[in-house]
Parts: sequence; C-alpha cells; structure tokens
Amino acid sequence: MGEFNTIGLEDVIEAFGRREQATIEAVPKMLKAGADVLVEAQKAEARAMGLNDTGGFVNSIKATEVKGDDTEKYIEVYPQGKAKHGNERKGDKSNVRYATIGFIAERGTSSKQARPYMTVANEKAHEKVVEAQRKIWEGETRQ
Repeated sequence: MGEFNTIGLEDVIEAFGRREQATIEAVPKMLKAGADVLVEAQKAEARAMGLNDTGGFVNSIKATEVKGDDTEKYIEVYPQGKAKHGNERKGDKSNVRYATIGFIAERGTSSKQARPYMTVANEKAHEKVVEAQRKIWEGETRQ
C-alpha cells in the first residue's frame, strides 16, 4: 500500500475558513454600498426625465434592507410607499403606490410615452456600483 503525506494542509484549511468568514461579513456591506450608488443614480435619472412633479416620487426611491438566507443575499432598489393621491380621473381616492407610478413611467401607456428612468440609471451606474462593491470587498478581504 502507498502512503500519502501532506504538509501545510491545515494552513490551507484555516485560510479557507478565514476567507469564508470575511465573505460572510463583506457581502452585506457590498450590497449596501452598491445600493447607495444605484439609489442616487435612479433619483438623478428620474429628475432628468421630469418625474419630479412634487418630489414625492424621487424621494420614494430607496433600497430595502439586506434580504435572503445563508446562500443568497440581495437588496432591492425601487420606489417605496404611497403617494398622497389616487387616480382622480377614474374617481379613485385611494393612495397609489410609488412603485406603480414608477412602473407606468418606465413602460409608458397607450397615451403616455415611456420614461425608462430605472433602466437608463441602472445601465449608467453599473460600473460605479461594481467599483463601490469592489472597494468594500478589497477592504474586507485585504485582497
């Protein structure tokens, strides 16, 4: 029978353990940093496309808390809350969700041209989001 000896395997196992812990701590921070950049980009693009009648819609664009489980984490960035008006033209007095206003602005209707503030902002901010996340990763993992 042959014999198999290893030297330094314990050090490798320990290094992987440290890397795993660093990752667990870094990912939520990375998500928050990227979301902060994306929130500002979406707000700026919404203003640029004229979606700032009262300021409520732009101010409603926020990031959620970090969600997910041990294997997957994420943050959502979208207009949150409700406007203080309904669809008066249809006699609806209830408050309309800012997410609905954003969806209609993004896609348009048969009588309203689309103003895709979110799509444009996400594309423009992609590199800045990645860079913000990379800075956190490098700082947390010392890479």
